[in-house]
Amino acid sequence: MEKKRMRTAAVLLCGAMLAVLPAMAQQDTTPQQGQGEHRGGMNPERRADRLQKALGLTADQTTQLKTIFTDEQAKGEALRNDTSVPQDERRSKMMELRKDEETKVHAVLTDEQKAKYDAMQQERMRGRQNGGDGNAPAPASAPSM
Repeated sequence: MEKKRMRTAAVLLCGAMLAVLPAMAQQDTTPQQGQGEHRGGMNPERRADRLQKALGLTADQTTQLKTIFTDEQAKGEALRNDTSVPQDERRSKMMELRKDEETKVHAVLTDEQKAKYDAMQQERMRGRQNGGDGNAPAPASAPSM
């Protein structure tokens, strides 16, 4: 009789786990604002640190990029929260912010770093077009010929 109860309890426990696991897997695992990530992207410090490693930035360049990313993030957040601006206008303003950020980033980088950065951006866009989130790891530097 005891074995039967244990077996029934085990079956019920397994059934409960099977019912709960899919729900847990579907939960939004995107970190909330303030937890390091921002709307699917990296926070300004992580972005700059990632570029520092990928592009071989100096400490001064990294600091400049952190400032650029922080400023642009604040502008973007303010724009997203401004409900008085129609959505299509917000979208075009967001695109302007991104272009402005790219211009500022380019001003900080050397020509060699710009080439690597542009290649990384193109790879990221290809990832988005192919259904990814665009946050694929930075491509390895191209082999020299």
